[in-house]
Amino acid sequence: MKHIYIKKDATEHWGVVLQNNQLEQVVVERPHTTSQVGNLYIGRVVNISISLQAAFVDFGQGKPGFLKRNELPAAREDDSLPIQRLVHEGQAVLVQVTKDAYDQKGAQLTANITLPGIDLVYLPFGNYYAISRKLAVDARTRLKQWAHSVCVDKEGVIVRTGATNKTEEQLVDELNTLRERWRSLQETIKQKRPPYLVLEDKELPYRFLRKFPDQVIDHVYIDNQQWKKSIEAHFPYLQGKCTWVREIEKELPFTFNQITERVMNRSVPLESGAQLTFDETEAMVVVDVNSATFTRSHSKQQTALKTNIEAAKEIARQIQLRNVSGMIVIDFISMKRREDQQKVLQTLKQAVRHDPIRTEVHDFTALGLVELTRKREAPSLFQTFGQSCGTCAGGGAIISPETYAYQLERELLSYKWHDQDVIVMEVRSDIIQAFREVIDINVLKSSLYKQLYVIENRERDVTYKLRFIGDVDTLSERPFFKKGILDRVF
Repeated sequence: MKHIYIKKDATEHWGVVLQNNQLEQVVVERPHTTSQVGNLYIGRVVNISISLQAAFVDFGQGKPGFLKRNELPAAREDDSLPIQRLVHEGQAVLVQVTKDAYDQKGAQLTANITLPGIDLVYLPFGNYYAISRKLAVDARTRLKQWAHSVCVDKEGVIVRTGATNKTEEQLVDELNTLRERWRSLQETIKQKRPPYLVLEDKELPYRFLRKFPDQVIDHVYIDNQQWKKSIEAHFPYLQGKCTWVREIEKELPFTFNQITERVMNRSVPLESGAQLTFDETEAMVVVDVNSATFTRSHSKQQTALKTNIEAAKEIARQIQLRNVSGMIVIDFISMKRREDQQKVLQTLKQAVRHDPIRTEVHDFTALGLVELTRKREAPSLFQTFGQSCGTCAGGGAIISPETYAYQLERELLSYKWHDQDVIVMEVRSDIIQAFREVIDINVLKSSLYKQLYVIENRERDVTYKLRFIGDVDTLSERPFFKKGILDRVF
């Protein structure tokens, strides 16, 4: 049973996937860190690098994006043409973000546009078709023949796994819908000047829900009625499977704060008594399998194999849950036999197949390490929720004031349906500063319908707590009111 929970009625948006009541995937979207992947822009070429065979494109998002020569449709038609023959400075180009800006690097762009649907991805300039590798051979053959028969001119199409359960008529209807969307976008493009956002492909809920074939989703819960209607309009197969709930956390077996604490914890215990340790650095993510004490009757090699197989399954789950990406190095418990290494490797490969983000598993190295690469689509949850710990020489992380600010907003909004008139919160200084920076106070005021006061606390071991929830008359009797240490937020 796969249930999806989406929280939209707060500044920080959440998407949570439970598989058989076990936490499987989490997506967090904040206003200033929203992914641009999939967005379409009209940009303008500001520079061409002959040595890199790439163009730098101003698409209105600060740092120019990086457009490689082979990401231009014309380069596919004639591979011999250099970048300077394909585009020129000042030229307006339609581009799509394929990878967000990261550190000092600008976003990566393509002019080979893709328009995703439910079971198909339409490629206006693709000139090829591809079928999901997860399908059986006979289904792949049938869908290849279908794609070949329906693509015209330079069109292309990617057929997703869910298409195997659809009739050809249903797939043609979806393809025609995507074609019409493309024609409509072309009309918009003619009327706009660069830089301009042509199409925004929101992570929550659209890209998030598209990651899952329709037959695997049992139910979706969302706390916003308008977005419920939007989901059902975009994903007709979810009609009857989508429910509006007033308080989304009450539907979950754990709170969002508990999820935050779980993914911020470097250590993950295994049932065998062994333990995984995750360390994220700028260069890579290192996962260490710390063995349990070998006190059983089994040999050390048998115990190492059993523990490593258990660890491989959990590592694949944690990678997806924590959304770690880039280079990942795993230090398994040492195994002498090559056949044991292969069993662990096959277990790991099988486990990552369930990850909707492309993940490649490489062989054991001479030092007994396993390397993985996972496509980066967004920051890891560790990066999203944390900041460097100032007392451990950069070797650790703690929950950031910004994360606490979003937690505080959620707690305040949990009282929006209550009858009390006033809330008094005591908040650490850096957290209340972050709160005022990342939370739209006017939007919160219109949602909460209460008076909100704050007592600022400068102690480092304090985060926040709600000191008073009640009516105005009772507030005047409280000691902190009489001391005059309250600041009114609204």
